[in-house]
Amino acid sequence: MFTILGSGFGSYGYLPALIEAGYRVALPNRYRSALDDRPELSRYSDEVVWCSDVETALRRSSGAAVALRPHDQALWIPRLIHLPGIQRLILEKPVAPTPELAASLLAQVEKAGKRYRVGYTFRFTAWADKLRSALAESAESITVDWTFLAHHYRADIINWKRSSSAGGGAVRFYGIHMIAVLSELGYDDVSTSTVSGPSEDEAQRWQATFTGPGLCPCDLSIDSRDATTTFDVSVHKSGQAPVTLVSQPGPFGSADPGAVEGQDARVGVLRQLCDSFSESDDRHTERQQAILALWRAVEAKSRREQ
Repeated sequence: MFTILGSGFGSYGYLPALIEAGYRVALPNRYRSALDDRPELSRYSDEVVWCSDVETALRRSSGAAVALRPHDQALWIPRLIHLPGIQRLILEKPVAPTPELAASLLAQVEKAGKRYRVGYTFRFTAWADKLRSALAESAESITVDWTFLAHHYRADIINWKRSSSAGGGAVRFYGIHMIAVLSELGYDDVSTSTVSGPSEDEAQRWQATFTGPGLCPCDLSIDSRDATTTFDVSVHKSGQAPVTLVSQPGPFGSADPGAVEGQDARVGVLRQLCDSFSESDDRHTERQQAILALWRAVEAKSRREQ
């Protein structure tokens, strides 16, 4: 049984993903309104083990999914790893606001002998498989263009997702997904990385060129304050016109055809993340360390543009 910390994305993302993956879920009573207020979630209410508070839910569970802002997640992780009943953790990305703190926290998780997964879900998308195949065919270069209008800009909200120091922004909150999937594909460095935004702590746009042994350059552009909504991946080969691998409104496409009406498009890949506990943990540590190393390289080489 899992409990979920966080009634926002935890409710509309991880709750249906865990239940559809076959896990039972225990939640504190105060989360009930988050389900009752959304028709696509209320159907799960009767399947939840409702508890008086978070502590009771944790005592009844063997796993915890943490869907909180990075600063809060960083505070919860040391506590969770000392709960003997909690053996599995699902941690949202980024694990912490900086790669250094994230590395320290994951080292503590591993030392405590807990199994864990981090919410890097691009690896479960269909386009990630297409990209892997394209790289095996000796492309000359890859371009990834991702533009969207983040909710905090659209609604003019001042919150942590604007702030790089809090784990937000085009690199640490959105771009970390691309860092993770490119790391898994073998990229281990960047030749250039530039960020721009209205203040030193706000990265609304990020552009970088990723490199890796035996791999062609991958040019990435993310703009989180653009009126258009696109996710395009193209392959370039010498003497040929670019080939579009994917062109869709966002990296997660749309919800599965058989999904509940109104369900978040990310539930399908989150379900695969939950299912991955059935797989071996061989090389899991090495994969997470490689992701953090690439994130550190990005941070070290990033320069700000006006």
